[in-house]
Amino acid sequence: MNQKNIRLFVLFVIIVLWGYFSFPVEILQIKNSNGEISYGYTANANAYLKSYLITLLLTVCAVIIGIIVGFSLAILRFCNIKTLNFIIDEYIDIIRGTPIILQLMIFSFVIFTFIDNLYAAIFALGLNSSAYIAEIVRSGINSIDKGQMEAARAMGLDYKTSMKEIILPQAIKNILPALANEFISLFKETSVVGFISVIDITMQSQSLQAIFYNPKPIIFTGLVYYVSVKIFSYFAKKLETRINKND
Repeated sequence: MNQKNIRLFVLFVIIVLWGYFSFPVEILQIKNSNGEISYGYTANANAYLKSYLITLLLTVCAVIIGIIVGFSLAILRFCNIKTLNFIIDEYIDIIRGTPIILQLMIFSFVIFTFIDNLYAAIFALGLNSSAYIAEIVRSGINSIDKGQMEAARAMGLDYKTSMKEIILPQAIKNILPALANEFISLFKETSVVGFISVIDITMQSQSLQAIFYNPKPIIFTGLVYYVSVKIFSYFAKKLETRINKND
């Protein structure tokens, strides 16, 4: 185990211990039908875990939507259809030019009023991510020598086959590290879904802080984000190193 892995492991242990000793516990008085009083408590570790899993679910689902829509938009832009390119450019500009919180509220209170806010958040985050992924994919494709497309077309391959078999496999190597960074950015952006009453880990910590008047849940959540990003960044660097070795 190298030094970075040791530091990451130690940091993880610290977070776990902090969480174990800082979870607020609420003492409850329970009165049965005979009027007898017993005492119980509610531990919030399970609630924290569930809210963290919701944060991960939001991130993964949104990235999947972002990749599907983003790749489609980027490839369609290379069809050189003026009207289509104008629509795609405006879509990207609108998404990138408006706050994510506003997009969440539009999806929750205007578009998807008939479904759970969790799904509205997934779609909002996914479409927000698609605008950035479209630019990532476009840059990745542009990084490939244009002569390769011309050579493929000269050999009799149509545009679709040339893009699928020649250009995209090479562009993916340039795109993957940026996609990993987009995943990390989106993971942090999920912290705003509490504005539409989705109980992610940030919303959970705010609720606990308000109930118990204790700042530890918020501090703990900050540490969870920090460690999670460190872990994601570690794997992203591993991926980038492996890609560079294969070149």
